[in-house]
Amino acid sequence: MGHSEQISDASRRPPLFVVGMPRSGTKLLRDLLNQHPSVGIPEAETEFLPDWALRWPEFGDLRESGAWVRFVDKVRSSAYFVYLAEERGLYVDAVAWRLACPDFSMAGVFEGLCRLHGGASAEEGGIWGDKSPGYLRHLRLIWDLWPRAHVVHIVRDVRDQVLSAHSAWGKDPVRGAARWADSLAAAQPVMAQHDGRWLEVRYEDLVTDPQAVLERICAFLQIPWNPAVLALSRPSENLGDTKGKTTVVAGNVEKWRSMMDSRTCRRVEALAADGLRRHGYPCDHEGPAVHMPRGERRIRQLRDGANLVRFDVQLRGAVGALRFRWRLFQETGGWE
Repeated sequence: MGHSEQISDASRRPPLFVVGMPRSGTKLLRDLLNQHPSVGIPEAETEFLPDWALRWPEFGDLRESGAWVRFVDKVRSSAYFVYLAEERGLYVDAVAWRLACPDFSMAGVFEGLCRLHGGASAEEGGIWGDKSPGYLRHLRLIWDLWPRAHVVHIVRDVRDQVLSAHSAWGKDPVRGAARWADSLAAAQPVMAQHDGRWLEVRYEDLVTDPQAVLERICAFLQIPWNPAVLALSRPSENLGDTKGKTTVVAGNVEKWRSMMDSRTCRRVEALAADGLRRHGYPCDHEGPAVHMPRGERRIRQLRDGANLVRFDVQLRGAVGALRFRWRLFQETGGWE
């Protein structure tokens, strides 16, 4: 068993999952929280939990060393491990991972990986966690695996969120708005069933008054306030307008007012009207939100996929980019 097996479930702090649409500040929030001595979240997104949930029985009894070796060999092809190897030069240490697992259930193996890569010590009461935007659509799975888990959902005005995704990866703003609306709508009823286990914050509030938002999160996690969370130890972003910044950029809001054309803005607001109103954002669209036709959504999805592959080609080559994006698509159910 792992070295944390003697730490009882009751004495371990609940895990923390940071979720939200891509380009909504999930990375910034993770990196700020990681400055707290009680929090340790890996610097890469796992995103593979839904895939593990489907495949777990095929991995066998991981208490057996042979099954463990085969399991690690199978999951090395996950986009998470490929990203670590190709972009960070880091490779999973199968022995260290095994020792970090409190048990060999899916929950225990995932915890072991997050503790290993995030640096949260069970013996020292550290909060382990994960920052994966795609888990916004899989909150039921999160709470099935960890009933005591804390979830922080960060929301950003959809108009700025889709502009940022377009700037970073060339993604379609209109399809992005439909996904923003669908994802937030799917998450709401699940969160409503887990009162006290989730906290919703707005990106705009985080960048304009970071201390107030981070104090709320520390209280939610039941950890003492620490001003270290107000400054980054290194740049959080390598894309977009906040690339290379080590401070919270307060003015990175409402860029859609000057950068989004009126036709696109009307379509985005129509698709996301319900969510915009629910989260206190201005919206000129009258009446309920509209839905994007399935055929149009598929065409826009294919264009987004092509742009993502094109984005990766320089690093991974054409075949590697296709393989990486296809694997991520499978693991996330088309999240990217």
